[in-house]
Amino acid sequence: MDSDLPTAAVLYNYDTDRDASPGLVIMRGGSGPDESNPMKYQAWLTPAFPEGAVIQGDATVRLWSALKDFNTGLSGVVTVYLRDCDGLSCVELGSDTVATNPQAGSTWKLESVTVPIGTYTIAPGHSLELVVVVDASSDDDMWFAYDTNSHKSRLTVSASASPLAGSGAVLAGLITRWLAQTRARWLFA
Repeated sequence: MDSDLPTAAVLYNYDTDRDASPGLVIMRGGSGPDESNPMKYQAWLTPAFPEGAVIQGDATVRLWSALKDFNTGLSGVVTVYLRDCDGLSCVELGSDTVATNPQAGSTWKLESVTVPIGTYTIAPGHSLELVVVVDASSDDDMWFAYDTNSHKSRLTVSASASPLAGSGAVLAGLITRWLAQTRARWLFA
């Protein structure tokens, strides 16, 4: 995740080892944020925060999604997890699950997921991690689109302390981190 607004015009295939379609496919059946099969989750990680920061309220995750092959008439179930990571371990801040039928018109659909956080202090040197899992109850695997000017998937949190409050803020006190291409669990763009 990074604070730079996506500018790419083309949605690339971010997982050529999984399929030949643009975007990213996540197989259904993920077991949660500690899923070990890299085909059943995607994780994005912010850079470490040099100073502590306070998150207040809810985090909003906006994801462009579709069922694999734009299958119509099927439903998807996605769970997102937000975690505080220190480089060795992570603490879950919250999660939320959304059941969706993203196939309206057989195209990408923007889903909004709210993760209740309350008030939480991120220690200096820690990062935020967003993990996306397609649940076993989903009718099929799912595709995700991000990191383009037309598919701006993102995580937005309200923060009251400086490195978050002033870094790429879209509204006073809000920070948006754009989901950028990443191929490994602990890498970020």
